[in-house]
Amino acid sequence: MGLEFDQQPSAIAGGNVSRRRFAQATGAFAIAPIILGQGIASAQEATPATGEPVTGGRLRFGVQGDPSELDPGLTNLNAAGLVIDLIYDGLVHEGADLSIQPALAESWEISDDLLTYTFALRSGVTFHNGRPFVAEDVVYTFERIQNPDTASPWATSLAGVSTIETPDDATVIITLTAPDASFLARLANRGLVIVPKEEVEANGDLQQTAVGTGPFTFVDYVPGSTLTLDRNASYWDPGKPYLDGIDITIISDDTQRSTALVADTIDLAEQIGQKDIELIQGQDGLRVDGGATTNLRWLVFNLRREPFDQLAFREAVHRAIDRQAIVDVAVFGYGQPLVGLYPPEFWAGYHGDVPAQDVDAARELLAPVELPDGFRPKILTWSQYKFLSDTAVVVQEQLKQLGIETDLDPQENAIYLEQYFAGEFDIAIMGAAGYVDPNDWPQQSLVSGSVNNAAGYASADFDALVIEGLQESDQDARAAVYQELQELLIQDLPWISLYTSESYVGLKSNVQGFVRYLSSSYISLRETWIDPS
Repeated sequence: MGLEFDQQPSAIAGGNVSRRRFAQATGAFAIAPIILGQGIASAQEATPATGEPVTGGRLRFGVQGDPSELDPGLTNLNAAGLVIDLIYDGLVHEGADLSIQPALAESWEISDDLLTYTFALRSGVTFHNGRPFVAEDVVYTFERIQNPDTASPWATSLAGVSTIETPDDATVIITLTAPDASFLARLANRGLVIVPKEEVEANGDLQQTAVGTGPFTFVDYVPGSTLTLDRNASYWDPGKPYLDGIDITIISDDTQRSTALVADTIDLAEQIGQKDIELIQGQDGLRVDGGATTNLRWLVFNLRREPFDQLAFREAVHRAIDRQAIVDVAVFGYGQPLVGLYPPEFWAGYHGDVPAQDVDAARELLAPVELPDGFRPKILTWSQYKFLSDTAVVVQEQLKQLGIETDLDPQENAIYLEQYFAGEFDIAIMGAAGYVDPNDWPQQSLVSGSVNNAAGYASADFDALVIEGLQESDQDARAAVYQELQELLIQDLPWISLYTSESYVGLKSNVQGFVRYLSSSYISLRETWIDPS
């Protein structure tokens, strides 16, 4: 993936746009389109429309991953985020180009000291249970996430919040303990969408049900099989959504999703395999939309276990990795090898050469490392994401060149997440998508003691750089901080960054108005319609 970004939230602090009432329908920040290789469509390009939107019809949507858990505050699985986007709203959300857009907050002001955010809430919004949305719902949602008993993976997103006040039902005032250049971007996180207190209390959580303010209402969910959504007739955006509903079918196999599209059993296929692009393009009545997205793929060591706690071992594995070979197999060449956390075209990306595989150097690094008797580590990977399971297969083969035999441990989504965040793994292949700000992954996944720090990494220097990156207001200065932060990660190697990949969807030609988001969000389905002609 090659990215070319222009502005980011730090532009606000740097004075590039007005700090006051800058968030209207045009959004808060201008971010340039993504560019990469021969992407089929630009990030903000809607699929060709043949006329005015038509209300009606149900969209049959084939997805690759089982949501497993539906509670926004308790899950950070991308498959769940896809559904959360359609049922819930946050105060803000990211646009197709990653710009921050109004959602339940229709405007906001930031104080001159960059500590206080005053949000004017949208009027006339109701939850799917019929109750009006009010400012106290924001307080409840955020305090639930902050509560240690909730054990929310999104708690770090609100770690810098000092107070949340509601002077009236239509206003929320959030005060931070220190300036945070990433705060607005983090409010777009799926885990910070607003939930109704009474539904959480009635059900204990929202893992198998969902009640939001979004464009679609939850009907039912059969784990591993289907999920049904209906149109929210009371949605706050007049006339939307256009669809009567969405019938989601979980089809984890790439070939089966493509086959279902060709066979006319689905209208839209999420994340089609790159090998199927030409097949679908060659079919009458079908088209492909895709290109670069903000996804990252990496290898994680469990630093709590031997010998992964030894830097020499991690360095040896790093030198043995051939990233381009992984890209060629896992995503058929539709990707870009990474050594830093972010690609160099991203404004805070890493600028440095991707090291070539050097097995001889890797063997020299490994030679003094004392391996446990019978050492045969497991590689935790995903059974429902073929590109990640294929990534694990290539890594397994490359480790054999060091004399390290491994076993693959493919798990379904829910079990994978349980093992990963409990630290029950040796090596894990991990992937994520949807970063808006460079702080998105470092703070929640690598800061010492973070609930999402599956690697068990602890570095006072790294933690200090994260804080510095948050408190710096100048974008160029922030970029320099994140360059140093990524250099430290390459030095310490709790993770090995592998690649970023292009992403493609297949859809029927009568599916109109669909817009591909750089974050891989499907929020544009609220504006998608089916041409009956």
